[in-house]
Amino acid sequence: MLPELTYAWIFNEYPSFVHQDNRRFVSQETGNLYIAKVEASDVGNYTCVVTNTVTNSRVLGPPTPLILRND
Repeated sequence: MLPELTYAWIFNEYPSFVHQDNRRFVSQETGNLYIAKVEASDVGNYTCVVTNTVTNSRVLGPPTPLILRND
């Protein structure tokens, strides 16, 4: 049996998790974080947290910076 994985994202520091809303979505299939209409308040470091619900183990990826560009 494959473990069930859940994905969440931390914004800047634990325990500030990204809350899903009409602009933010976390795919539970891929773990990708999608942000629509990026705003200046979205700028910061994002860390992916993957949890195995069977063993209750957790792995954190390295922080990924989001930088707002003026294109």
